[in-house]
Amino acid sequence: MIAANERNMSLVEAVPWERLSRKRICFGHQSVGQNLIDGLVSSGEGRLTVVESSHPETFRRPVFAHFRIGQNRDPLAKFKNFESVLMGGVGKSVDVAFFKLCYVDITAQTDERSLFETYHHMMDRLARTYPAVTFFHVTVPLRRMESGVVSWLKDKWRGNDQERIAQAKRHAYNELLRAAYGSSGRLFDLAEAEATYPDGRLSAVRYRGETIPHLVSEYTYDGGHLNEMAAERIAARLLSCIGSIEEAVSDQ
Repeated sequence: MIAANERNMSLVEAVPWERLSRKRICFGHQSVGQNLIDGLVSSGEGRLTVVESSHPETFRRPVFAHFRIGQNRDPLAKFKNFESVLMGGVGKSVDVAFFKLCYVDITAQTDERSLFETYHHMMDRLARTYPAVTFFHVTVPLRRMESGVVSWLKDKWRGNDQERIAQAKRHAYNELLRAAYGSSGRLFDLAEAEATYPDGRLSAVRYRGETIPHLVSEYTYDGGHLNEMAAERIAARLLSCIGSIEEAVSDQ
């Protein structure tokens, strides 16, 4: 635990707090996103102004504003909500805008390619409409999966293979995001952060001949949401990623 705390402290201190404190940032999310906000607030110690709002007036000054987007299990509603917030005035005022889906938004029945194409087209529209805004992208968070042959046989015997299929689809959707946005530098790989131990090892299971990343057990208290230690660690990585992008934008 001491080593983990020291690693968190190192990540927190590497965040470009002063640069970010001058920005107007808008973030749409649900529960895992709230874990990140809590981690940001607890580690930031007031270095950023964090408020819950999606009102255009909020962005008259530097702020990290977040809001509850759409509803869980309906990713298309989240897409529409994010676009409506930007089109409703926020797009004219904000420096950075992004949102994330939740793991429950992608199930065993999801057509991940169709979902990605809808997202991609929407983000292209917004980028053309608001060229001054840095639009950021975030991979879909993962769930913790039990590994091993015994666990797999239990799931098959119970007819409960749906969660493994859903996790594979989350991974496939994230791979589409990485292919489209990874080289732009405007992608925060939340899923990778969730599936990587502090020492760099990957947490994964084998499914249908493929390696599927999953949430590190030590990072969660319920199999899907982040505990305090993980939330602070991953929030610091998110802020550093945003900060590096904004530094590149400022240098242009």
